[in-house]
Amino acid sequence: MAIVYPDQFLGLPPCTVEDADAVILPLPFERTASYGTGAWRAPRAILDASCQVETFDEETLVDFEVSPRIHTAPAILDDGDAAVEEYLERVKEAVARLRGKFVLSLGGEHTVTYGLVRGLASNVANLTIVQVDAHADLRDVLDGKRWSHATVMRRLFEEGARLVQVGVRSVSREEYDLVKREKRIACFFAHELKSGWEQLRETLRRLRGDVYLSIDVDGLDPGVLPNTGTPQPDGLSWARVMEITHELSVSRLCRFLAADVVEYVASPHPPGCDIIAAKLVTKILAHRFAKR
Repeated sequence: MAIVYPDQFLGLPPCTVEDADAVILPLPFERTASYGTGAWRAPRAILDASCQVETFDEETLVDFEVSPRIHTAPAILDDGDAAVEEYLERVKEAVARLRGKFVLSLGGEHTVTYGLVRGLASNVANLTIVQVDAHADLRDVLDGKRWSHATVMRRLFEEGARLVQVGVRSVSREEYDLVKREKRIACFFAHELKSGWEQLRETLRRLRGDVYLSIDVDGLDPGVLPNTGTPQPDGLSWARVMEITHELSVSRLCRFLAADVVEYVASPHPPGCDIIAAKLVTKILAHRFAKR
């Protein structure tokens, strides 16, 4: 029986960061949750559950015991006293040292995406963020805070990022007006996807340069993964999320730089949905590293 390493993603033997193709980065940060809480526990829960996920993927034929080599980094902990911006700066500095690796981060609330993108991208204006999400996260301020899970994409947009948003179905009038006004934002609302799915796929196929995938799990339908702080009906199916990941992985025009899975609320009584969240992370890696 193979030895399982519980602190490593998929229970695989440890791999140094220098030798790794991909890095799993746990970010147990939760400060600005608006409703349901518990996202800070998600990275540990996902790592634990990943030890129950098969290391061979039958769809892509990726065998994680062979390749890619995965380094599971220590969690960047929140001391609770520093400002949100200070935590994001720590994430930025840590991730900047991982450039050249495929970084897949486990949140934590969606705010962490700001620090990840700023650390990975030398120039945010050259980056496209593909965002699977029930919410646009484009508010300028929420509850008097400029740094929040609901403002993270606004901050990145202000720094020049291009956004492709998929599955949005809960949006303020302020955000809606911004989406309709700005050419750097392509928002595919959930109610439009039935007729607009092929248009989305074509948009993904035309992406150039570096691309970052951010999956807020409330972008998925609650029938697939209900464990999140603000679930919304009419979300994406598992197959649709896999299609998005596949399109980014096979593109010859863009470079699939990194990804995150955020806003998952760990099950109080495992397994719950922990293993589904771990499977989602595994499938992103499998699509990204499948041999073409």
